[in-house]
Amino acid sequence: MSRTLRAVLFDLDGTLIHSLPDLAAAVNRLLASENRPALADEVIRAMVGDGADMLVARAFAATGGLPGPEVRPYLDRFMADYEPRSAETTRPWPEVEETLAALRARGLALAVCTNKPSRATAEVLAVLDLARFFDVVVGADDAPAIKPDPAHVLVILDRLGVTPDQALMVGDSRNDIVSARAAGVRSVALSFGYAHGPVEDLGADIVLHRFGDLLGVV
Repeated sequence: MSRTLRAVLFDLDGTLIHSLPDLAAAVNRLLASENRPALADEVIRAMVGDGADMLVARAFAATGGLPGPEVRPYLDRFMADYEPRSAETTRPWPEVEETLAALRARGLALAVCTNKPSRATAEVLAVLDLARFFDVVVGADDAPAIKPDPAHVLVILDRLGVTPDQALMVGDSRNDIVSARAAGVRSVALSFGYAHGPVEDLGADIVLHRFGDLLGVV
């Protein structure tokens, strides 16, 4: 990786943290409140990554359709339940904390670029004691558009004061890699996250199988 690297941007769910169990539990509590059957974690895993509204809409679509005309009331109920319980079983992936600490020690700026709503993002980062590593955190409602729109990445670069060629995006899904490429940012895809299909097909510049291996490419 270029010596001009000044910043590393990270997706959250599936990249920094294994959050699927808490997300699945909240989805199934919402479905149960509407007398819908529960969905398996792996089914819900394929619905994660495009924002909470899409997660809720997809869960209802898989169980008979949205009960009402709009997703918003169900999204609000989902978030009210999920936010205070978003880190009950969610944990960082192995090697995340020590790798982030090492990147900070190298003088790199670190940021979170996530389609997760901002309040839930802040809750998870605080409970898991990860917030201390990041200079900028931009959730779904902090950006003009969410990934795969490059605006999500570009607003972070602007806040950090770095150019696209000075940054690296680390993610686990198509949205992460597409938004990085559209913003002119190099990308790393992690193979252990929540990609919808083979991670090698995402088009990232580098594919890694352990989080700690990131130290060898920056």
